[in-house]
Amino acid sequence: MVAERTAALAQRRVFSAGPETGIDHLVCACGAERYGLPLAAVAHVLPMRPCTPMPGAVPALLGLIALSGRIVGVLGLARALGRPESPPDGERGGGHLVVLRGGQAQPVALAVDRVLGIATASVDSTAEDADPAGLGNAAASGYAPASAGDGRPDFVVVDLPRLLRRVLP
Repeated sequence: MVAERTAALAQRRVFSAGPETGIDHLVCACGAERYGLPLAAVAHVLPMRPCTPMPGAVPALLGLIALSGRIVGVLGLARALGRPESPPDGERGGGHLVVLRGGQAQPVALAVDRVLGIATASVDSTAEDADPAGLGNAAASGYAPASAGDGRPDFVVVDLPRLLRRVLP
């Protein structure tokens, strides 16, 4: 089953949601909403796996997993953004973990419903306290709209450093 999922993800087409001079984003779905994570910040994507809960942890922390001999904190992306979470069911296929590259004291992965593909978007993030996507928490740096009928996804671009500063102690 994991091999089938891996093959299906490898065959997904690459979306282009903006000019070729933009930044590549890994587009993920959390419920009906789509979020773009800067591709340069992504180490790898894994199928979701059970997490060990941590009593007294920050609300966005789903738990911990062991990955290649390291303990990795798993944050629910929707929960960290203050958005509604999808109910756990068979329809979402178990979800994915997006493991982020180093830069934080503790290794971190984001739990999402599914990874949709890669999109290029040019986003202006000039205002430090801007909230262009209306998330109400200033964790977004922009919005990459799709053009009608071209099959490209629209998504909210997540400012990972800002998001992690807000949800991690």
